[in-house]
Amino acid sequence: MSNPQTSSERDHTEQKVWTLVDALPQREAIDSSDAKTWVDEVVGAHGEAAIWHAIRLNGFGGSEIGVLVRNQAGERADHQASAHDIVEGKLMRRAPLESTSHLRRGHENEAYHATRFYKKHHAVRDEVAFKVLSEAKGSRAWMRYSPDDVTLKPLMPIVGEDGGITTVHTPGQLHRWLDDYKAPSQVESGDEIAFQYACQLHQGAILCAEAGVEIVGMMLSQFDWANWALKDDVVAWSPEIGQMILEAGDHYWECVLRGEVPPYIRKPALDGMDGYIKDYEAAAQMYANLAALADAAKKRADDIRGVLAAPLEGYKLADVKLPVGLVGRPALTISAKRMMDRELASKLLTPDQLDACAGGSVLDADKMKEALTQLGVDTKPMRKRDLDANKLYSMAAEIGLDPDALVVEQLTFSVDKAIKAQMQAYVDEHYPMAFARPGCEDEASVNEAGHDDEAPVG
Repeated sequence: MSNPQTSSERDHTEQKVWTLVDALPQREAIDSSDAKTWVDEVVGAHGEAAIWHAIRLNGFGGSEIGVLVRNQAGERADHQASAHDIVEGKLMRRAPLESTSHLRRGHENEAYHATRFYKKHHAVRDEVAFKVLSEAKGSRAWMRYSPDDVTLKPLMPIVGEDGGITTVHTPGQLHRWLDDYKAPSQVESGDEIAFQYACQLHQGAILCAEAGVEIVGMMLSQFDWANWALKDDVVAWSPEIGQMILEAGDHYWECVLRGEVPPYIRKPALDGMDGYIKDYEAAAQMYANLAALADAAKKRADDIRGVLAAPLEGYKLADVKLPVGLVGRPALTISAKRMMDRELASKLLTPDQLDACAGGSVLDADKMKEALTQLGVDTKPMRKRDLDANKLYSMAAEIGLDPDALVVEQLTFSVDKAIKAQMQAYVDEHYPMAFARPGCEDEASVNEAGHDDEAPVG
């Protein structure tokens, strides 16, 4: 939420926004009531930034093009984004969402990110090229791009014999690169980058070529918060991605001009999975064996835990840590964690006594409900509504929302009973309960049980 504007400031902002809206090539396809609602909501929520949002209505930016390419290919895009919502937004039927924590993190950290990037690569911004690209208008009317950076650095991309791309340092020789900064919540450690990130850089590279800004390569820089480091990947130019960008942009911009919102890409129903079953039968057998073994081992471990805990019942360990196992080689350490019976304490202690024991406080939902009821307040509107997944999916589809974004599936793997029995038998044979009982002095048997490398293969 931006800082509130005065009445005169809001009027001035609205006037600028309406000027931009009325000049849109898709203006005839935009319903006047939709436009008014959009302007009221966006100016109210974003203040002067509404002007920037209005400018974005006039085409597809780099952050949007990857979504369009994925949907054009019949695939769902990352983060539940869709061509449906993007086109609906360009037609002013959908206001832009409030800035998320992910967007704010990237925006507010961009200057520091750039500083780290410059230091790491001995780079400087090419101010002239950056300005040219920032103001560039492509041969496609819809193509928009807001570059994060265009830099000069002593680095050249080299394509290896295997087709992979690497870089070589060129001290004293600077080369121009198109760079994009990202601040995801989690950075994947592999060499591959998200397809939609690659599309964004490709759209920038297309505009570079059309604006006469020669670059030697593209680089994606992701700020890895967990390791406080930059993960920088060179992105190789792909003619196929470049062509897909043009085709997807053309297709969906025609939708905008005609006022037609494309349907959501739905997840296909499961069908014709014979090939999957054949290809993954070995993996299924391995998973079933391991899952059943883990389950059987967990149950046996719980049983043996009971054997270890029984002699300690009635004793207070307090802060004592008890190492148990062979002399000089304890297998585990037993300690105690204090667990409070809050319900019993509330019955036995006075309120003053409980206050003296307070380590913090939370609202008592039962007492709140009782007090509200006594005041004659209807608590039904305050209840959390539980939803039926099938009804929610149907309702979302009926009212034009993306049902696959609201109702997701979580896979469940159920192991065959025979395999469970087999793995339980393995545990019984190699980790019998008898070995856990006091009085079993056959150490050789214990060692054999604990270190047998043979496992059933199913």
